[in-house]
Amino acid sequence: MAVNRCVCLDLPFVELLELARREGLGFDELSRRTECCTGCGLCEPYVRVALRTGKTDLPVLSKAQIEAALSRPRDDERKS
Repeated sequence: MAVNRCVCLDLPFVELLELARREGLGFDELSRRTECCTGCGLCEPYVRVALRTGKTDLPVLSKAQIEAALSRPRDDERKS
């Protein structure tokens, strides 16, 4: 089963990621503008992972997997 949207508001992660990139938004501003993650809140770690990794179709992740994904540098932060 893939996690790919804020279920409470039916907002696909792909749309959230596109908006965040286009407008230069971090998680807090994205959540304020779209109200994503303000219903049940279960999607918040997944939205954070999507923003960090660019992946918008995620498997169900454990807490450890989420923490690992959020601790890795983004591609644009890695030095060549």
